[in-house]
Amino acid sequence: MDVVRIISMFLLLTVDLTAVPFSPALIDSSSTEFKTLAQQVINTCTAIYQKQFGRNFNRCNVKSFRDLTSRVTGTEAVLEIVFNSTTPIADLPENNVIANILVTAVSNPNNTFDVIIDPGSVNVFAGPVSTTTAAPTTTAPTTAARTTAAPTTTISTTAAPTTVALTTARVSFRSVKSTFTNDLLNPSSAAFKNRAAMIVGQLEPVFQRTFSSSFSSLTVVSFSSGSVINTMDLSFLSTFAPNNTQITSTLINAASSVSGFDIEGSSINVNGISSGGVSHKISLVTASCLVLLSWLL
Repeated sequence: MDVVRIISMFLLLTVDLTAVPFSPALIDSSSTEFKTLAQQVINTCTAIYQKQFGRNFNRCNVKSFRDLTSRVTGTEAVLEIVFNSTTPIADLPENNVIANILVTAVSNPNNTFDVIIDPGSVNVFAGPVSTTTAAPTTTAPTTAARTTAAPTTTISTTAAPTTVALTTARVSFRSVKSTFTNDLLNPSSAAFKNRAAMIVGQLEPVFQRTFSSSFSSLTVVSFSSGSVINTMDLSFLSTFAPNNTQITSTLINAASSVSGFDIEGSSINVNGISSGGVSHKISLVTASCLVLLSWLL
């Protein structure tokens, strides 16, 4: 069963970088092109939101870049605006406030930001606090004998905070060519950190490309013996989360391109369901039929 985790401290938005021609290298988060452009976008957003929200603001992340050639020339960036987890819900800005702050800042012709963001392209598609909706303004009617209108009454309602739901899939696979050492049991060891960074660096871009509308993060959880069993958590926006079969297929397809570790396809396990279970059952049935056929012959 999928594990649903509620996150209420980040917001996802997209912006167009129309002055940046799209390059296929921007799909790969480990490429120099991705890292360079991502840092420029992060510097720009951090300067804007750090000034506005101070200690409540935590960081900006670039989730992915996309090709804009279907509508304009340039590159689209998917951004994550993260607030500190200690920030009370009441102090979190509404989604439209986040967007408007960015629009206002990048619309200033005198800005010195590292990248040019199209103000009209800013779009929030997931966030912790929805926009407050106000009831229509009402004014008392006037008559020929009445020259002064009744005072205008505006009624506003406070929107209930919304949350971003993430579905987290627990995934494991075996690396038969790797040798297990006891220091892989310690998350603070250099061996653990290096192997975790290697797996994240190579598999996270794969899931970003395959599930660009829903992928959130990849976190290595643990390593265990036999040769090395790698366990990780994959988080997706619940609305568009892939199923177990899609996750398994993505890992199998990635097996031929990773380096430094290997992925044994038959060992992949997603949310407690083994990828080898079906083929194993089929092989037993096939074996039984062969035995029966041999008896008959």
